[in-house]
Amino acid sequence: MFLRAGLLSVAALSLSALIGWGAYSVFHDDPGAFVRVKTCLVKEKGATLETPRDPIAKSAELGAVRTVVETNGVTISVASDPESAERIVATYRRVASDLEEGRLERRGRLVFLWDRPASPTQRQALFDCQY
Repeated sequence: MFLRAGLLSVAALSLSALIGWGAYSVFHDDPGAFVRVKTCLVKEKGATLETPRDPIAKSAELGAVRTVVETNGVTISVASDPESAERIVATYRRVASDLEEGRLERRGRLVFLWDRPASPTQRQALFDCQY
């Protein structure tokens, strides 16, 4: 008797958790990766953002932004998936095959194009804001 009541209670709690999660997913407005990256750069890193003039960066499905990290300018493209990010990298390499090591990097669906090769601390500042 008690076992059956306990199992019914667990089933009811599990069902209510699933319904709650489903309702949250439907009604919660996720700001998206691009907004989270921009918010992190501004609020946590104190960066000033601008719209890039780079047409390759602007082709990123979720958006692109330009900023300066420790005196080194960087354009950040946020693609919808890693494959799209790889296409952005491939386009940069086709247009500028002479990019020196440390200037172009893809991490997941983010693509970073630095003005000069990035130092480890410059790169880390952006890695901290990766979503």
